[in-house]
Amino acid sequence: MNPVPSSSRAPAPLPRAVSSTGEEVQLAPHHGEALVRLVETAPVVFRQHQFFVWSQGPLHALLPHQALVCGAYTRQKRALGFTAFQSVVLSPKALAPVTDGASPLMQACAASWVRGGARPLVMNTDLMPNDAREQAQQLDLELGGTKLVVHGVARPQRPAEIESLFVFLCSLPDRHPGERTLHAELVMPYLHATWRRVLATESEMGSTMTASPVPVGVRQVAASSPLPLTEREREILLGAREGKSNLQIGEALGISSLTVKNHIQKILRKLGARNRAHAVALAMAQDLFAGRGDRL
Repeated sequence: MNPVPSSSRAPAPLPRAVSSTGEEVQLAPHHGEALVRLVETAPVVFRQHQFFVWSQGPLHALLPHQALVCGAYTRQKRALGFTAFQSVVLSPKALAPVTDGASPLMQACAASWVRGGARPLVMNTDLMPNDAREQAQQLDLELGGTKLVVHGVARPQRPAEIESLFVFLCSLPDRHPGERTLHAELVMPYLHATWRRVLATESEMGSTMTASPVPVGVRQVAASSPLPLTEREREILLGAREGKSNLQIGEALGISSLTVKNHIQKILRKLGARNRAHAVALAMAQDLFAGRGDRL
């Protein structure tokens, strides 16, 4: 029998895995590549702004999200403390519950995760208690349709003793739940270890979300060989760092909001950023705000 020509052979099947929900999910090649990048870049993340850059890169490729809530147990307070990283602006009303471990929403997320055997899950907000559901509805209103993907790390054989808990706020209703939970399971060892390292570093340095010299190797996480920003672009990005709108930045600089928008687009292209928040994080990681600590 003549061998089948290589050009007519069927392509090799893609790798498959079983998610925590028992569904067989196919791991796409680009997701596998993103996982490799995530593993390779995680060891050079030490600061909170570096963590945000990392989360917007390979982690975002695996679990697209608009906000990531990171929780870690602290022995001193004997409770989970939460920090939120978002690529969109959230009102204080929406942000407060996800950064408060005692809020009904975070209590519901933690309780559901423990009841599920400490496995990744996509929260069904309709089944939450009324007060938690109201807080979830505020997020849904501001993000335009939100899925809460929850996973963490607990002590071995003790799911109620949570070491870390992460909540991804996703607005991608078309993504398969099994894919989300599988990806959460794959990234969790690296996400947990990286976040704990960031907290330890920040605690030792006694700082919170401030720009600092970048450790050797961290530029692997940021965009490679960025084009330099002009002074006006740095002024605009400084305004974006303070959470100002295009209109507010334009009023402060004496230019139109449309001009600000055009500058923002140029900044995104130069830095290789996905959005304004990502651009700010990249600029902080590369110390592009040096000498510009003042506010607009």
